[in-house]
Amino acid sequence: MPQSANYPTIRDPRTGRRRRLHRVVAETLLGRPLLASEVVHHRDGDRTNNAPSNLIVLPNQRYHAHIEYHLRCQRRGMPFLFPELLSGVLQEQPGTLFEHLY
Repeated sequence: MPQSANYPTIRDPRTGRRRRLHRVVAETLLGRPLLASEVVHHRDGDRTNNAPSNLIVLPNQRYHAHIEYHLRCQRRGMPFLFPELLSGVLQEQPGTLFEHLY
């Protein structure tokens, strides 16, 4: 499987274009195409781990950057005033990818 910026890709049989596997997995589980603005986040930070339980669909890049910033601060030991805001990202939740849609 070819790599694109360290993300696994697959060839779309309909269009012949390469697509990032995590976006294809998210679309399959949601049952709809992802919007161009939607971002698929890997919980564990491993770009090759495309398990449905590891993927979260976020509404846009701005929200994704916000989450990443706070997760990096938390790893460095900086206190977070509102930890409940990250609870949905940090919790291991069973079920479908749709439950993680924010």
